[in-house]
Amino acid sequence: MLLIYVAIVLGACFCTYWVAQVVFVHLHMAWTRRPMLPDARFAEPPVTLIHPIKDLDHELGENLASWAAQDYRGAVQHVFSFQAADDPAIPVIRQWASAHPEQDVAVIVNPRQKGLNGKSSNMVCGLRTARHEMVLFADSDVRVRPDFIRKMIRPLLDEKVGVTTCGQVDIGGRRFWTRFFTFLQNCETDFNWAFLTRLGMDVGITGAAFAMRRGVIAEVGGLERFGGSLLEDMFLGNLLYDRGYRIVLGPFVECYVDELGREKSINYAKRLAIGIRTHIAVEAPLFVAMLGWYWALLFTALVLAKWSLALIALGFMAFRTVQGLAQRVVTGNRIVPIDFVMPLFFDVFGVFYLLYPFSEPTVTWRGITYRIRAGGYIDEVPQGPSVT
Repeated sequence: MLLIYVAIVLGACFCTYWVAQVVFVHLHMAWTRRPMLPDARFAEPPVTLIHPIKDLDHELGENLASWAAQDYRGAVQHVFSFQAADDPAIPVIRQWASAHPEQDVAVIVNPRQKGLNGKSSNMVCGLRTARHEMVLFADSDVRVRPDFIRKMIRPLLDEKVGVTTCGQVDIGGRRFWTRFFTFLQNCETDFNWAFLTRLGMDVGITGAAFAMRRGVIAEVGGLERFGGSLLEDMFLGNLLYDRGYRIVLGPFVECYVDELGREKSINYAKRLAIGIRTHIAVEAPLFVAMLGWYWALLFTALVLAKWSLALIALGFMAFRTVQGLAQRVVTGNRIVPIDFVMPLFFDVFGVFYLLYPFSEPTVTWRGITYRIRAGGYIDEVPQGPSVT
């Protein structure tokens, strides 16, 4: 009987958390969609937008159109930072710049700097071209609303704020591994990271889009300090927390995905799991518990032949399935049949990757395979196939 009481109490706690996640994302999506109008009480200082790019993202033209539609009153400089002169996205960027001569656009190409991951190298080079104190980094696969820059920059007028950062909502896809990827990224970024950030927990920041003052970047040692890490954004956020800066949650950005393969989904999951274990290791057991508690109940029930406990565990599994479907709805995704099994599969998969003791793990990211060292630092693997 004690096991039954424990299961009920445990389930009540985690089910409450699941409901709170969905409510939070629903409310934050509503705030994201609600326009923030100019206010004479708040300055709109000039800002440099740095876009680190590699290869041609799905619907890049539509993403660029959202940047041209910004109603920000201050000057805006766009810096598109590449590593190769033959990158297929460069013609698209130049065409967009020609169609919008009112935009201040710079396209720069620099080889990847030794010791930095590809994205960090692009950001470091872009920062050298920036003319303004306020800088906003944004991936090229994101789409934003007209008040996005305002919502990202206004919190930085408070010097106690170190960064404004935001989650990425993935939308689209119908095949299994694409739906797994979007479910994984939305769960990790929106329903866990963003929610825990709002609660004040130190879980770093996300790199889809974040804004900072250049003075703060210099104070913490520059972007180079973090660029050799697997999850440089999480590393940066941890340091800002340690320095006593506030981290403000900005609006969600949207990412419309094309069909993705198994390899990309597996590599993203591995990158995320290794990052959690190395950068927020103290909280890692909590993440394992969040994903696997009801599976543990079911396993215990089967081993002990406690069928009433098994029924309770199955009830929690059904509740998790419904919560996973609700996640799809509040993020603007249409429910497809594979979504009915995705929540349970995702949780089992996540527990395995958080517990599996990778020996010299490798991760492929932006076309480069890295070997992960202690502390989450990376070394490029010069040759050989990607390891998943």
